[in-house]
Amino acid sequence: MAKWIRFEESGKTGFGTLEGDTIAVHTGDMFAGAKPSGQTLKLSDVQVSTPCEPSKMVCLWNNFHQLAAKNEFKQPKEPLWFLKAPNSYWPANKPIERPATYAGKIIYEGELGVVIGKKCFNISEAEAGDYIFGYTCVNDVTAVDLLRKDKSFEQWARSKSFDTFGVFGPVIATGIDPMKLSVKTVLNGKERQNYPVADMFFPPHKLVAAISKDVTLMPGDIIACGTSLGAGTMGDAHNVVDIVIDGVGSLSNVFDQVLPSPYLLGAPPKQKKICVVGAGAIGGLLAAKFALAGEDVTVIDQGAHLAAIQKNGLKLEWHDGKVQTARMKAVNKPADAGKQDIVVLAVKAHFLDQVVRDIDSLLGPDTVVLTVQNGLPWWYFQRLGGQYDNHRLESLDPSGVLTKHIDPSRIIGCVVYPAAAATAPGVIHHVEGDRFPIGELDGKETARVKELHDVFIKAGLKSLVLPDIRSEIWLKAWGNLSFNPISALTHATLVDICQFAETRELAATMMKEAQDIAQKLGVTFRVTIDKRIAGAEAVGAHKTSMLQDVEAGRSLETEALIGSILEMARLTNTAAPAIESVYALVKLLNKVMLLEGGGVKVEKVSKAA
Repeated sequence: MAKWIRFEESGKTGFGTLEGDTIAVHTGDMFAGAKPSGQTLKLSDVQVSTPCEPSKMVCLWNNFHQLAAKNEFKQPKEPLWFLKAPNSYWPANKPIERPATYAGKIIYEGELGVVIGKKCFNISEAEAGDYIFGYTCVNDVTAVDLLRKDKSFEQWARSKSFDTFGVFGPVIATGIDPMKLSVKTVLNGKERQNYPVADMFFPPHKLVAAISKDVTLMPGDIIACGTSLGAGTMGDAHNVVDIVIDGVGSLSNVFDQVLPSPYLLGAPPKQKKICVVGAGAIGGLLAAKFALAGEDVTVIDQGAHLAAIQKNGLKLEWHDGKVQTARMKAVNKPADAGKQDIVVLAVKAHFLDQVVRDIDSLLGPDTVVLTVQNGLPWWYFQRLGGQYDNHRLESLDPSGVLTKHIDPSRIIGCVVYPAAAATAPGVIHHVEGDRFPIGELDGKETARVKELHDVFIKAGLKSLVLPDIRSEIWLKAWGNLSFNPISALTHATLVDICQFAETRELAATMMKEAQDIAQKLGVTFRVTIDKRIAGAEAVGAHKTSMLQDVEAGRSLETEALIGSILEMARLTNTAAPAIESVYALVKLLNKVMLLEGGGVKVEKVSKAA
């Protein structure tokens, strides 16, 4: 058995066989006399492509007994098939995209794909095995509401042929018996499909023979064998869908979407007075997006950054090159901002105690306070209930000033997934991401959290009201805890940390220790450690916020990102030796930087001639 894979490396396309995490590169034609070149590559060093380039993808409908029985379909007398257009073909690990012209449901369909190895036409079932090269995983993504939108004509090709809707790969497995396989689909960590290939009306050999009587099949063509019970909607703002066929492989993709608000009921939300305290990377991103969406925005900041915003507005540079300038009120103290509907606390956690002493001038009777700090929040145990209800985290609120000045009933928690950087006074550069899950501290779905959700949606950002915001905070804190300090100490980017074996292992160890702590507090993690690391790796050569602070000579978020978790380790009697060691190193680095009054930056040194 072999697993064939195509890839891009250094701007060139190649192919080979995958053994573990190593690709044995081949030359020639994958389907006709491919030969090993002797070169090997690490899977992590290449970009995975679709494993072949089909001239067509033939897709089956009503090909499984169980699904037909549920829907009361009769067994077809011959295979019922349609085509997906080549523009839809899409590889593993790249995001599936929602069509700009379509707002309806988008569904996944996990399927087995048969890959043709030789040109064939009008062959018999007995001959079919000679023409099958191997098998792959397929996700037949469908804009299902289009399918029967026009009662006079079912739009199979259109509903299934949008760009990125023909997902397959990442490998082609050869030398296996397809009738022993099962197809599983996992959506956001929950198994949605699990059905045997043997349940087909028309198994692979029958399909190849029958379809070859209608059309000529070419090497690399794919026959997607149809799906069975459990196909369904990718309905969340953030969806991770995995098609898993043991013996073949695992096809994983993300599908993100800005959901139509379930709360708007057709009416846009009223303009909100929003004050963003701290217009740095994330605060600036939010302030600009809210202002561009028509909200009445005020930012509180200082120095050259404040002066630039006052003079020129806040410039937002998107990762795709688009530049927008948002105009807003910019002041240097809360008293000049006035009462607000929403106050966004976007300063670093260790500056919060300075900010909140004057926060009363921003707060009306119904003002919401949204916290967007990295790491665990000072309010973690407030309104939690249970054994630790209202326990104060001394690492985050040592003097109790935060608890004193901000009533926890005002607070809505938020998790920040975008990456951004303040690259110059008055300029925010967006790196990637736009998700901001939010939630009440007690988990209730209140009117105000729905309104805040709609503010994010109106601004073109992705948000979701969560019943357990703390579990999502831990999921993000996993990365902050490990990647931020490792990057600060090594000056490595996210992708460098994840692809260097020793630091990847260190990050995983720290995350496992944190997971043990969190689970004692009743927290559940919806992804594995490996998935979390893979997500960080996919961000690419991004400098974490802590590394940016090291280079700029700013005080580090040591307690929010690491110290608070160690405090919880002590609270729950959980050992965390790796976290303790890294904490000591970062704490010393922060002390040295403060004593020396400067940052540390690694730069290339030109060699003298």
